Amino acid sequence: MNYLDGISVRSRLCLLCSTLIMLTFFVFKTLVVFRYIHHSTFTHWFEYLSVIAFMPPFFVVVKEFLQNKAKIADSLSQKNIYLEHAAKIIRHDMHSGINTYLPRGIKSLQRRLTQENIDELKIGAPLRLLEDGLHHAQKVYNGVYEFTNLVKENAVLNKTECNIKSILEDYLKLTAYNNQVIISDNLPQALPVNEALFCTAVDNLIRNGLKYNDSPTKWIKIYYEGSYYQGSFICVEDNGRGLTGEEFIELSKPYARKAGQVEAGTGLGLNITIEILKEHGFTVHANKTEFGTKVFIKIHND
Repeated sequence: MNYLDGISVRSRLCLLCSTLIMLTFFVFKTLVVFRYIHHSTFTHWFEYLSVIAFMPPFFVVVKEFLQNKAKIADSLSQKNIYLEHAAKIIRHDMHSGINTYLPRGIKSLQRRLTQENIDELKIGAPLRLLEDGLHHAQKVYNGVYEFTNLVKENAVLNKTECNIKSILEDYLKLTAYNNQVIISDNLPQALPVNEALFCTAVDNLIRNGLKYNDSPTKWIKIYYEGSYYQGSFICVEDNGRGLTGEEFIELSKPYARKAGQVEAGTGLGLNITIEILKEHGFTVHANKTEFGTKVFIKIHND
């Protein structure tokens, strides 16, 4: 990351001048204090002139900073309008189709069909696909609904005590990779989380562990681990390529991707996952293991 990104050449020069002036002032003041230079009228005037010379270039930098801040605030405000409009469409218009019309339509169809009709028309599998598809769409909608709730000012995450194994099994049961995920029985049974967002975050860690994985037999293990001194963790472990703690931190930044990575992606998934877990009050870090990567979700201190 370049800390001078977005700063004009003029401001960079002014910043350099201000820094050199202040360094000169401090060096000069140090020499006077230790009496390498005799204290006189000249030293007084030099100190005053250093402070005066420092101010104009410094104010140029501050002025540009404030102007850029105002532009960013305007841009974010405009984008927030678009985001709120998209959220409104999802929360109101899509709600009608996903949670009202489609469920009613499927139930109405099921009431009109006998088992003999279903067997005769051979539509048992299509009906199950409709039900599973609707179930999946409702879960995705719930996640988006809760995520857009966080856009509101002073938003508070809605949390309820959940059995972590149960909600993860329910969330993953319709996925193609469900049989590759081993969920331990020792996970917390009454952890306060937002079910939709927590499952979305863990699911992203699962998909990353399977996507960036060259092993012939891919697996993910999710289990609880804790100690009196270190605290309590939900661990998501894979047998993929493996990430060090430093690489995990770097790839957690928005749009960050590993050099030479051939898999498609935006570099936002891990960043959003960590932000969701932070909203829960959890912290996240990772270590490279003998088999792959182990992600630690710290849920609380013992």
